[in-house]
Amino acid sequence: MALAAWPVGARAQVQQAHVTALWPFAADDAEGLALSAAFHTALRDHGQGTLRVEDQWGGADRERTRLLAADLVAKEPQVIFTYLSAQLTAVSALTRKIPIVFVGASDPVGFGYVASLQRPGGNITGFTLYESSLGGKWLAALKEAVPTLRRVTLLANPSSEIRGSNFYADPFRSAAATLGIEPAVVMVQRAAEIDPVIADLARQGDAGLIVAPGTFSEANGDRIVALTADHRIPTVFAIRRFANRGGLMSYGPDTTEAVRRAAAYVDRILHGDNPATLPVQAPTKFDLVVNLKTARSLSLEVSSALLAQADEIVE
Repeated sequence: MALAAWPVGARAQVQQAHVTALWPFAADDAEGLALSAAFHTALRDHGQGTLRVEDQWGGADRERTRLLAADLVAKEPQVIFTYLSAQLTAVSALTRKIPIVFVGASDPVGFGYVASLQRPGGNITGFTLYESSLGGKWLAALKEAVPTLRRVTLLANPSSEIRGSNFYADPFRSAAATLGIEPAVVMVQRAAEIDPVIADLARQGDAGLIVAPGTFSEANGDRIVALTADHRIPTVFAIRRFANRGGLMSYGPDTTEAVRRAAAYVDRILHGDNPATLPVQAPTKFDLVVNLKTARSLSLEVSSALLAQADEIVE
């Protein structure tokens, strides 16, 4: 049933609504389940108690994500929710009719999902998680934690490329020039490609790693934590849980809050609002997490100034 067929404020019909969420996690992933629970709870808090919400779990498998996207679009839910760019890409290619609320498309205008942030103009709106300037901020935080760094690699996946350039690359390289760091941007598509990148950093010495966010890093973050620990490579993540699990640091948005905000947009659309006029919104807060246990294992003395900025310190 298309949104265009719904009168504004048609609450009797809203009670029978169907919403589908497409996630970049395995069905048993703790992070994915926590975000899904936050999404469901937020919808109930908005009065959507009888709403049918169907979760689909594509993991990092692009082909599975594409097939799930085709299946859920064919079911014609009233709203589709997507988490991260790969999921939005798969769904948006299949429908210009069903409203889509996203979380995590870094540059929705650059990727062509929306006409503008203030007035999306189509069937897609939502909430960004990351901005390109983070490429420089991640490097600055890593350099402050490890003043002896001479070279840093930005590890990314092609899904974060716009017109052949990585979304974070230019700010990363600009900050590297200012800080006297030799920068490298390495694109990986398969988990097996991670190992030689980290081993090469270990051979070079005085090297660090930045892990750009996305479906690929969500799926492979634990592997990267383990490898960088084995090779003693100081690493900053965009995703908080990987600092909690052993990465040196993370700097990024509150993803749970973004999912809750997205649920509010889903509710508004179900009650008649047009996604074309709902502005795309940015995160309201970024959190810095420093893992002191990992710092000690790397024989690092993290400055009191950096610790003072931290929202969480893992002992």
